[in-house]
Amino acid sequence: MVGERQGRREDFRRQFASETQPILAECITRAGRFRAQVINLSARGVLLRADPAPAVGEEIALSIPLVRSQAMLRATGEVIRLDPRGVAVIFRVLFNY
Repeated sequence: MVGERQGRREDFRRQFASETQPILAECITRAGRFRAQVINLSARGVLLRADPAPAVGEEIALSIPLVRSQAMLRATGEVIRLDPRGVAVIFRVLFNY
């Protein structure tokens, strides 16, 4: 079970890393709307490169295109960390539509 889960995770990472164009998330916070580059995406959250960066603790709504599957991930979350790599967001609600 663990090996199977690890294999799926690695497959997803390879697919995500192989995209030639950067994936841009549409973001909405109280400060307004902006686009941010998706650096890393997992089932629990996302790492974004955004300028200006939202503040830690700020709520954020995201729309992230999943290019290979022709789907759109929509979620709300909270900014939990800012570091040199980007803005870490933990998902609170994922929408399935």
